[in-house]
Amino acid sequence: MRPCTVPSSGIATVAQSRAPACANTASTWSVIGSSIATTAKRIAEGAPLVARWHKAFLERLEDPRPLTEAESDEGYLCYATEDFQIGYRSFLDKTKPAFEGR
Repeated sequence: MRPCTVPSSGIATVAQSRAPACANTASTWSVIGSSIATTAKRIAEGAPLVARWHKAFLERLEDPRPLTEAESDEGYLCYATEDFQIGYRSFLDKTKPAFEGR
């Protein structure tokens, strides 16, 4: 059986999630609760604007109509935010970003 290898981000690819060990791992409720809390904390520490955009983009994918030009352009708005500059600088400096939601 191929092992289930999940990257340190905790987000598995489709191929990784199809590995048998990913689908049949047993755990206690306390471990599951701890894992959920850890994942929620990691998400909450991320860039808030990015989280909002991703949620909106995923919801829009449920609509079968083609994207409008404005919707397509929206994907580039992130580059004009303070959070993008903070994240970019933190990446270059190898430091943890402190996003401000702007």
